[in-house]
Amino acid sequence: MAGPYQLAFLSGILLVLSFPPFGLSFLAWVALVPLLLAAGPEKPASSMLYGLVCGVVFFGGALPWIYNAMHDFGHMGTLESICLLALLVVYLSLFFALFAWGFALFGHGPGEMVFAPALFVLLEYLRGNFLSGFPWALLAHSQYLHPPVIQVASITGTAGVTFLIVLVNASIAHAIRHRGEGRRAIAAPALALSLLACNVLWGAAQVHTLERAGGTPFTASLVQGNVEQGQKWDPQYQDAVAQKYFDMTKAAAQEKPGLIVWPEAAAPFLYGHNPYYTGMARQVVRDTNVPLMFGALGRDNDESGNPRYYNRAYLATPGGEDRMYDKMHLVPFGEYVPFRQALTFAKKLTQAVEGDTVPGTSTEPIKLDGILSGVQICYEIIFPEGSRAFAANGARLIVNITNDAWYGHSAASAQHMMSIPYRAVENRVPILRAANTGISCFITAAGEVRKPTGLFETVTITDTVIIPPLQPTFYTRFGDIFTYGCIITAGLSFVLFRVGRRKL
Repeated sequence: MAGPYQLAFLSGILLVLSFPPFGLSFLAWVALVPLLLAAGPEKPASSMLYGLVCGVVFFGGALPWIYNAMHDFGHMGTLESICLLALLVVYLSLFFALFAWGFALFGHGPGEMVFAPALFVLLEYLRGNFLSGFPWALLAHSQYLHPPVIQVASITGTAGVTFLIVLVNASIAHAIRHRGEGRRAIAAPALALSLLACNVLWGAAQVHTLERAGGTPFTASLVQGNVEQGQKWDPQYQDAVAQKYFDMTKAAAQEKPGLIVWPEAAAPFLYGHNPYYTGMARQVVRDTNVPLMFGALGRDNDESGNPRYYNRAYLATPGGEDRMYDKMHLVPFGEYVPFRQALTFAKKLTQAVEGDTVPGTSTEPIKLDGILSGVQICYEIIFPEGSRAFAANGARLIVNITNDAWYGHSAASAQHMMSIPYRAVENRVPILRAANTGISCFITAAGEVRKPTGLFETVTITDTVIIPPLQPTFYTRFGDIFTYGCIITAGLSFVLFRVGRRKL
């Protein structure tokens, strides 16, 4: 039998294969089994090391694109980029280390089938919310292309799918550890697989019910301009880039959509400040008679007259009215530098982001021909609270604009996509996703991904989504109650363990 480090390494490899670019999502249901077998009750400290190995292999294999973003576009040196990527991988791997340590301490016994998934949900919640958060490549995301599996997110959020995946893994590990003990070995996986089957059948019924319920049809065109990152704000390309989007918009308008969407930061000019290009954009909207939503850099002045910049989405209407949304969840070290004054020793890091973008503050939906729409810019859609806040405020449609050119031809664009079907299911809202270099697509309220584009294609896609009747989901109304229940369960297990140890 393989040693514990080999088992941990195998778990890391299986997790990598569960995510893009490989996308073997079925492996997620067994990926943690080797790590759980390695994390024995007699060696909790060693189990932490096994978890660390698993995490390093997983995140090291899934996130190499971060090096490209820092080195190729952040203009950081090779050594600095490697060191920062390594630090991030180790930091994220600590959550796997804590999982293996916790399972070794508390996860062997009658409650292990509940404790293991509860602990994993707790740690993913901490990873997604602590120190600016990084809810990227969550275990549940591996199932994003399987609508029947993920419908439970309308009640539990992603945590419900994560819980199921870890439950199945823990039950298989339990059966292997107790092989030869008859019913005791078989009962756990039989129960877990039965629960999974019930979830899939219920999810399929939910999808069918949603399709039969119908709703309001809404047609949109998504413009994927495929503009190289180095050309977006280069003055010598300004006219060519602007004209490209104007021409694609006129062509898209022939499909008679209710909305045309450009990606994040698509406009190579300061809308409202540059009279020439602003005038051209407004003229295109009047000529096509179709509202246009587009990403651009926004600017105003603070109380002292100093300029402030925003990552902004504008909605320009044929009637001449402009509406806008400012990105709220900014990318650390991409759009701002946290603790900039304290990081003076890391000059290359702080100089890569010359000025801090100002975050927005409003989740008030934008009205679009009687339909209230929320807007999410780039990676902020991986955080569920933003979409949920828009839905709670009445949004029946979410528009996600993004610029994934930073990622190159890596798996990052697909990994970025993985959380978005969950936002649709959690709030029962369709999502329109326009990306600069892909992946652009339509996502139904049931989480089905439609018409996904390829990477680095210049293309416009048009489709009609159905906006279901307004009926807030359990998750929209109550949020992460299931997650909090898992946190309480994990905490009680720790307390009961401590009490039991004292009695012994």
